[in-house]
Amino acid sequence: MTDPNWDRTQVMAKGTVGSKVKQIQCLLNSNYDYTLTVDGNFGESTDVAVRAVQSCSGLNPDGQVGPQTWKYLDTPMSGCGH
Repeated sequence: MTDPNWDRTQVMAKGTVGSKVKQIQCLLNSNYDYTLTVDGNFGESTDVAVRAVQSCSGLNPDGQVGPQTWKYLDTPMSGCGH
């Protein structure tokens, strides 16, 4: 599921579409027990899930998936499940 060759420096946020958003949704579902539709559309549900993970992981819950948030999506912090 996780492709280590993907550029984790590009920031993904609400309104973004594509395969990287699908990856975010897959990671939220598998690592944090969300049940998001994996459609590649960074919409409201994905935004809410990202903010919850950021908040639980000690990050600023800005809804933007950049290098720090990718780190927690790839390796979830204990106790941060949905």
